[in-house]
Amino acid sequence: MDFRVWLSELERTGHLVRIADAIDPLTEAGAIMRLANERKSPAQWFTNPTGAMPGATLLGGPFATKERIAMAFGLPPDTPYSTVVESFANALRGERIKPVVVPDGVCQQNILRGEEVDLSVLPIAKLHPQDGGPYIGTLNIGVCKDPDSDWVNWGTYRGMVHDKRSTGLFLTPFSQGGHILKKYHAGKPAMEYAMFFGGDPMHNIIASSGVPLGVSEVDVVGGIRGEAVQLVKCKTVDLNVPANAEIVLEGTVSPGDNKIEGPFGEVTGYVVTGSVSRPVFRLSALTWRNEPILPATCLGVPVDDGIMWVVEVAGSVKEALQVKGVPIVDVAVPECSGMQSVVVSTKTPYAGIPQLISSVVWTDRNGRYFPLVIVVDEDVDPWNLGEVFHAMCTKCNPVRDIHIHAGYYNSPLSPYLANHPQREVGGGVGGGNLLLDCTWPIDWKPEQRPHRLAFKNTYPEAIKDKVLANFAHWGLQR
Repeated sequence: MDFRVWLSELERTGHLVRIADAIDPLTEAGAIMRLANERKSPAQWFTNPTGAMPGATLLGGPFATKERIAMAFGLPPDTPYSTVVESFANALRGERIKPVVVPDGVCQQNILRGEEVDLSVLPIAKLHPQDGGPYIGTLNIGVCKDPDSDWVNWGTYRGMVHDKRSTGLFLTPFSQGGHILKKYHAGKPAMEYAMFFGGDPMHNIIASSGVPLGVSEVDVVGGIRGEAVQLVKCKTVDLNVPANAEIVLEGTVSPGDNKIEGPFGEVTGYVVTGSVSRPVFRLSALTWRNEPILPATCLGVPVDDGIMWVVEVAGSVKEALQVKGVPIVDVAVPECSGMQSVVVSTKTPYAGIPQLISSVVWTDRNGRYFPLVIVVDEDVDPWNLGEVFHAMCTKCNPVRDIHIHAGYYNSPLSPYLANHPQREVGGGVGGGNLLLDCTWPIDWKPEQRPHRLAFKNTYPEAIKDKVLANFAHWGLQR
């Protein structure tokens, strides 16, 4: 799926609107994106951003609703969350198809090299007033190659603009890109790096999903689509990028070349990372297709494009639990949790199921960043926060069912670690994990368990069918 084909479908179905008024990317665009996210409005295509070269446009919030993500998978927009998550879980253990390199691509219709490179030709937004500067890299894909194998990592590593030819990079030591960067810098050579935007929307979804170490994300995308991704060789570095990408930045990251980056408003809904010395990405080339589209996300109090990670993490955790044979029903990551909580519904044929679930979650490549695990019985919909909260308040015994585990690694983006001096290098310092067991005790017989008075499990099927069939007719459908 081409990025522009996806946008066309979003627009056709009412999930994207064009804004032709002159909008300042440095002061106005972020505010519009944030309010649109909070109201679950359509994605915003700013076709007249001030200060950019003619033809360049800015796209806000393309992944900010589950409907848009479902459409990126090629599914109808009204596809339930659980179905999208199951599609992602299947994709993670599905076929891998390696990419093919083609001689040319539209991403190189326009080329600036060396001293000609000037990022100011693009409509780069300062998304929050508190940000350290404009951020070109929010819905970007960073590309770097492992020096010891043929593994190529695609990851979402944010990039703040320093000047017309350099950006910062948020490559933490615990990220896959940071893992590769450490290998290069141990031997003192510069690491070649590329940053691209667009192509297939699945590039963004997979690049931020945390596939296993050593697995090339481009191979996963190929497996999902059922055909090899077409790549072109960059003009100044030995890396490949999608031929149909919108914009490509090429360059290097050298050892010891650091500069203050941040702060930035993050997916947790807070400004937490502060101003820290981080690696600098120095550009040797800038290429783009005609009339390039620069996608961006204005993160904040959920929900926003962070919902993309909701699908990814839920799918990753679900796949991990299924592979180990844990008797689960469904897995959810609450949209409003700021990427801090996983909810799992389960059957409990024997004791210790909630503890088993939490141990699998906290060893999963994505779940390890989620300090709070909530386990509910199979009659609770983990995507329905009302049902989950009801289970927490009625089934979780404060003495027996709350399990606190100190010393676990927590994401450095966790707001409660914001002021810890070692947050950047060791999120586990001062953190920990929490399991809330919201299931009935295993030693209770069925007749001892209070009946839960919900429509789906209280009334006969015939009555439920009649009520559902006539609900809209009676004027009760919202």
